Amino acid sequence: MGPKPLVGRESPEDVEIWLQRMENFFREFGCNKEQKMETLNFLVEGRSQKWWNSTSASFAKASELLSLRQGKMSIDDYQQKFFDLLSYSPEIFSSSEMKYNMFLQGLNPEIHGHVAVGDDMTYEGLVS
Repeated sequence: MGPKPLVGRESPEDVEIWLQRMENFFREFGCNKEQKMETLNFLVEGRSQKWWNSTSASFAKASELLSLRQGKMSIDDYQQKFFDLLSYSPEIFSSSEMKYNMFLQGLNPEIHGHVAVGDDMTYEGLVS
């Protein structure tokens, strides 16, 4: 009755159908992100497991990057953490403008106000 495992021998169309069924399943049971990740980890086998292991780490790091805030970190520590997390998903966050906006968003409000008015609207310019 429940979702069937994905084993890695399915056609692209079958994978699309499987993903749609999983989305319906998650919606029906009101699963949060953690529950979805645990369920998907349980439901991939064989060749799909190898793909999932590498992909799920990138998804988790991208999510961590999106929610990163400076908090009590120094600017240097915040920049290093941002850079480290960015290295897991460089293709997703490739534009300098996107990196600029994400880095700026995570800065503490009192610092954010001082750098948001600068002339150099690039990530590199913001960091320097």
